[in-house]
Amino acid sequence: MGILVLLAFFGLLLVMIYENSENRFLVLVVGTILFPTTALFTKNPSISPQHILLYTFLFLEYWKDRRNFNDSLFKNPLSIPITLILFSYTATAFFNSGIASKDMYYGVRDCIDTFGYIMAAYISGKNIDISSFAKKFFPIVIAICIFGIIEGLLNANYPYKIINSAFPLYEGLYDLNGDVGLGQSWRTRTCFTTKHPTAFGTLLMSLFLFYLPQIHQQVIARSKLLLLLSLLFVCIVVSGSRTALVCTIFGAAIYIIDRFSILAKIAVFGLIAISFSAIMAFLLANFQQGGQGRGSSLDFRTQQLIFSVLAIENSPILGNGNKYTANYILEENDKGEKRAEDSSGQDMGGLESIVFTLLIDRGAVGLLTYYLLLLWIFCIFFKNKKKYLETKGGFALIFAGTAFLTLSGVIGNSSSFLFLFTGVQLGYIKQRQLLEEDGDSPPATEADEP
Repeated sequence: MGILVLLAFFGLLLVMIYENSENRFLVLVVGTILFPTTALFTKNPSISPQHILLYTFLFLEYWKDRRNFNDSLFKNPLSIPITLILFSYTATAFFNSGIASKDMYYGVRDCIDTFGYIMAAYISGKNIDISSFAKKFFPIVIAICIFGIIEGLLNANYPYKIINSAFPLYEGLYDLNGDVGLGQSWRTRTCFTTKHPTAFGTLLMSLFLFYLPQIHQQVIARSKLLLLLSLLFVCIVVSGSRTALVCTIFGAAIYIIDRFSILAKIAVFGLIAISFSAIMAFLLANFQQGGQGRGSSLDFRTQQLIFSVLAIENSPILGNGNKYTANYILEENDKGEKRAEDSSGQDMGGLESIVFTLLIDRGAVGLLTYYLLLLWIFCIFFKNKKKYLETKGGFALIFAGTAFLTLSGVIGNSSSFLFLFTGVQLGYIKQRQLLEEDGDSPPATEADEP
C-alpha cells in the first residue's frame, strides 16, 4: 500500500505540472488534505509532502504565468498586512538572534508555510471560476465525508495509518503499529488524513461555509448541495471538535441573517440573544471547569494565557523568537504529544490558541499583524458581499475561521484550509474587478441572484 501512496503523491505532482491553473489548484487542495504534516521526507530541515506540493505549485505559477505571479505577489489587496507580517518576522529574528541566524530561517519557513497558501489560492482565484471549481471538488468532498463518518462509526482510521506509513518519517500522535482509533468514552473523534481532530474540524468548517453560498448558484443542483451540507454537518459532529461545531453554526447563522432586511435582522438577533442565554449557561456550566480527560476548559485557557504573558515578560513587543514555542517550550511526552509546563511543573497543554503561540514567538507585534490580516480579509469580503454572489459567504467563513484559530489554534497547519478557501475567493473578486475595468464583464448585483 505504501508504494501506491507514493505513486499517488508523485502522480499528483505530474498532474500539477501538466494541467492548467484551475486543476493545479485542485491538486494543491487535494494534496494538502490527503498528506498530513505528520508525514515527512526529512526532519532537519522539515520537508513534508505538503511542503513539496506548495513549493511546486508556486514555482509552476511563476514559471508558466510570471506576469500574474508578480502582480499577485506585489499588487494584491493584502500587500499592507502581509508586509507588516514580514516586518514582524524580520524584527523578531533581528532583535533576538540577528538576521543571519536560525531564527531568521524559521521565520522565512513559517511565513511561506503559513501564508504561502493564501497567496497560492489568490493567484489561482484570478484565473478560475469559483462555481466551476466547487463542482469539480464536489465528489472529493463527498468522499471525505463518507470516510470521516465511517471512521467515527468504526473508531478506526485506516487512511491515516496507510498514508503516514508510506513516508520515511512520521511525527504524529498515534501508533502506526496498532489500530488508529481516536474515539473516547464520552465522544467520538475523527481526523481522516489530518494530524488531529481539530485540523479535520477546521477543514470541515471551511468546506461547509465555502459550499453554503453555492446554493444560490445554478452550477450544482440544490438537492446535491443540501446532501453535501448535511454530510458535512454530520461529519463535523462525528469529528468531536466542539470548536468546529460552534464556529460552523455561528458562521452559517451570520451568513443567513445577513440576507434579511434591517428590521428582520434586529428581530432575529433579539431571538438569538434570548435563545442562546440558556445555551451559554449550559456551556459555562460544562466547560468552566473541565473534568479530567474532557478537553480544555475556560479556566484552563485562562491559565494558558497567563503562562503566555509571563513567557514574554522580558520581550513583550517582539517576543522570544520565531518558532520559539515549538522549539523550546513544547516538549514531547510519553504519548508523543507536545505539551508545555509552567515553572511548577503544571501541565499547560499544547497552548492551542493562536494567541498564545503568537505572543510567545513574536510578541504584541506578531499578534496584532496576524489579526490585522484576518480583519483585512473580512473587510474585503464584507465590502463586496452584495456585488459578487459567488464569494458573498466569504465574510462568514473568515469570521468563523478567526474564531476557530483563536479558540483552538493551528494544530497540523490547519490554517492552510482556511487560507486556501478564502484566498481563492479573494483572487476571484480581483478577477471580476479587472474584467469590469476592461469592460468585459458587468458587475454582479443582488438583482442577478436566482
